[in-house]
Amino acid sequence: MELPVKSATYAMKGRQLLHRHGIRAYVGKRSGESGCYYYLNISDKNFAAAEQLLRNEEILK
Repeated sequence: MELPVKSATYAMKGRQLLHRHGIRAYVGKRSGESGCYYYLNISDKNFAAAEQLLRNEEILK
């Protein structure tokens, strides 16, 4: 599942944070009509824990 983040820098920081907690994440970039954004792709089984960690660090968009 994908979680949009504030910027490329936050995507990398978020990936490192999740890796420190044993959660595998991949950085991606999407572009569309409303502009470009970066996101973290996380497996379904780790999604809730990853989302909470990223919210606590204010990394999510």
